[in-house]
Amino acid sequence: MGTYNNEIEQFIYNICYHPMWEAAYSYIAEHPYALNLTYSKIQSPDSALLEDMILEFSKNIRINEDALLFDAVVSCTIILTEERISGTASHETSQWLIISCKAKVSDKLDSVAVTDISNYNPGKDKKKDGQAVSKNIVPILYKKDLDNEAEEFLKKYFPVALEKPTPVPISEIAEKMGLEIIQGNRITDDFSIFGEVYFTAGQAEVYDLFKISKNKIDVHRGTILVDAYTFWERNLGCVNNTIAHEVYHWYKHRMYAAIKYILYGKDFVACRCPSSMAYPSKSESWTDIQRMEWQANNMAPRILMPISTFRVKVNDLYQEYDYQNSELKPQVLTCIAEELAKFYGVSKQSVLIRMMEVGYKEASSIYQYNEKDKRHIYVSKSDAFYEYCANKEFRKLVDSGNFRYVDGYFVINDETFLHLDDNGIYTLTDYAWANLDECALKFAWQTLHPEDQRYLPFEIFHRKNTDKQISQYDASDNVTVLALSEDLLAKRNEFECEKGHAKLTSINKTCWELIYELIRERGMSKTHFCNATLLGEEVYRKAEKNITTNPELRTIVAIACGLDLDITTTEKLLQLAGHAFNDSDEHRALKFCITGLFGYSIEERNTFLESYGYKPLGSKERA
Repeated sequence: MGTYNNEIEQFIYNICYHPMWEAAYSYIAEHPYALNLTYSKIQSPDSALLEDMILEFSKNIRINEDALLFDAVVSCTIILTEERISGTASHETSQWLIISCKAKVSDKLDSVAVTDISNYNPGKDKKKDGQAVSKNIVPILYKKDLDNEAEEFLKKYFPVALEKPTPVPISEIAEKMGLEIIQGNRITDDFSIFGEVYFTAGQAEVYDLFKISKNKIDVHRGTILVDAYTFWERNLGCVNNTIAHEVYHWYKHRMYAAIKYILYGKDFVACRCPSSMAYPSKSESWTDIQRMEWQANNMAPRILMPISTFRVKVNDLYQEYDYQNSELKPQVLTCIAEELAKFYGVSKQSVLIRMMEVGYKEASSIYQYNEKDKRHIYVSKSDAFYEYCANKEFRKLVDSGNFRYVDGYFVINDETFLHLDDNGIYTLTDYAWANLDECALKFAWQTLHPEDQRYLPFEIFHRKNTDKQISQYDASDNVTVLALSEDLLAKRNEFECEKGHAKLTSINKTCWELIYELIRERGMSKTHFCNATLLGEEVYRKAEKNITTNPELRTIVAIACGLDLDITTTEKLLQLAGHAFNDSDEHRALKFCITGLFGYSIEERNTFLESYGYKPLGSKERA
């Protein structure tokens, strides 16, 4: 026997050893033939006596509320005897057994029972009953398991939340679990702790509301203290999140606290602090406290907003607000987040984080900039085109191709941030959604007076003659992101040069000849070309036959939009046909279709043109 460097084996050695010895003693005496006697001098013992037992290690450690389940692997010294003609023969042998136990623990050991004993067999299947924990009694929980863990909790305490969207009454659940919630006191004098849960009875030091006096109050096992200012300084959502945090500590960490108390007489109080706990890097080790705080921090919002029904609620609000078709996505998203926060009784910040976790990546734009930065990153098409027309610096940047307008954001044109899906549509990568401040342009707000609103959409321009707020680009607000875009562009050009990427040239070619070469390079059939450009078959035949007459400017723009050509290639085609963009409003709109709406379908680009009163591209009738 000896001391052990983990809690479970120290607990077995200090607390459970005697009942295990008794059970092993009886098992060996009653089942001598069940022992492994392969190497024993006595193969058919008449009796077996346990002389000594050493705990080697434990395995399959689980918890289930107040039950601690474990398998103890022990080495036994056994005396075997056999009656022979010559007299009684005895032999000392060694045998390893696995002893399965169930201990009921509160703030003391209430009971321990041996549920099974068998010969130890290395590699035996793991047991699945209960929650697996480490040898220090800390639940083993991975990020992929968090939502399932929340569902298991709610199945037991509030299953209706898994059937339909509904607020989770976390205070009522706490009472159902036998917990007492005490509010009205200050836990600290600097609001550094939101809440605490007590795993043993005792006294808690608290301040009065005005931090004038400090006194002690009696708390029993299972008391949750919520700092009085958690509501006043934060909101009801913070209170609910704090209670959910402490409830989960009680639900899965009270065994850890009980073992500490039984073994060492240590009181353990789990706290929720306003600032996020610093977690280790990949090369660093986690402490038990860090693991448990990570678990409670991540479980609280999942309990309050269970994934399946939370998605149903979000989708309902997206449909109600017509989010996908809105030109004011940030404002609409903010309204949705506020409505969700009110419905679930949580903070807007918690809602936005939860939305990002379950796949609504656009919530990151509100989360990263909401109430933190006077600048914004989401820009409507109308704002983008106004600035494109009115701001030469911004127009030059958009025409450079260094940024793409995707999902309402001007993002660096690099595969780190943009992904081209199987349908030829650009989307933001997961990395981009999580790091919009790194890859997206920022904009300020400017006020437009009625006389300055000529570049607004046709419908907006003819509304009531009032001032309007619109996005404004300033390079000085985007120094870092511009530098990154230039750096990535240089690396991309260097890579293409090293790989010898072939580029189409217009030397000694007609406009139609270059168009047909572009069509073939993209592997487009006649039908595909016509559908992509909304042009008739005669246009395809002209390119195929390389007729002598040149295409019209709008025909070239339609081809550029349908084939998703960049501005450089488009201007080559225009030059070969004897055309060029001028500074007229319509030509700026056509050019913006190529540079600003790169990756958009021709139908979407036509919707943009029509909103300004311009004729759509293509000669085919649109469905």
